[in-house]
Amino acid sequence: MFKKLGLIVLIGSSIMSCNKTYNKAMKSTDKDEIFELATQLYENGKYDLANELYEKISTSFVGTEKAADIAYNMAQANFNENNFRLAGHQFKAFAGAYPMDSRAEEALFKSAYSYYKDSPKYDLDQTSTYTGISELQSFINTYPDSKHIAEANGYITELRQKLELKAFEIAKVYYRTMKYKAAAVTFDNMIDEYPDSKYREEALMYSLRSKAELALNFSRLDLKDLRLQEARTQYLLLKRYYPDTQFQSEAEKLLEKINKDIELTKVSLKDLEKARKNLDKE
Repeated sequence: MFKKLGLIVLIGSSIMSCNKTYNKAMKSTDKDEIFELATQLYENGKYDLANELYEKISTSFVGTEKAADIAYNMAQANFNENNFRLAGHQFKAFAGAYPMDSRAEEALFKSAYSYYKDSPKYDLDQTSTYTGISELQSFINTYPDSKHIAEANGYITELRQKLELKAFEIAKVYYRTMKYKAAAVTFDNMIDEYPDSKYREEALMYSLRSKAELALNFSRLDLKDLRLQEARTQYLLLKRYYPDTQFQSEAEKLLEKINKDIELTKVSLKDLEKARKNLDKE
């Protein structure tokens, strides 16, 4: 009870102290005093208040050493407040504006890392994911000997896996909604773009299912033979990369149906050609 009460009093005192510091800074016209008070708030974890004060005096220190401190602290404050996209922009701007600063390398890494942190779940918009991959690769290219290289590569792999999963799930939605042509194209694109994906075998099988369904059940006679051949080629592709595929039984059954329908389609096309010739004679 007394410990909790003491903690509440301590927190209350800390808030009052920060508010006094902030109010004192807002009333001051001395840029150096405001800088010191803003930095005090920053070091005490009051990042939103610190940034307000830093913004107030940022133009007053252009061309001075304190300008770099303000820029870096504002970026770090936004990062600490989970404003990752803004922090990413600010860290990158810092690295560009102060390339000789000892913090430039760290700032560029934190910029890329900010976009990594901003990357959402795979089923949401992936703008920050693409930006994160690009910025992480840019950091690697700029500082190939950095202590952060292994970490950056790990983040790139993680972000790419998120994009793989998104592409895979989108293709599955097409398949489940019987949009087999779109499903086949999307699965094939995903396989081409992510050849080392852990979903590759399953994607190859889904592509076979999609092409088989399209050919067997949703094709006009003039398109059927071509689509059946594409489905059979997909089966061969699956077997080439995965000779002992976990989908062996299902794939063999589909191939049997495909081969049978190829023969039936040949007969149908011959009958159609004969009928056309008879019509021409008449």
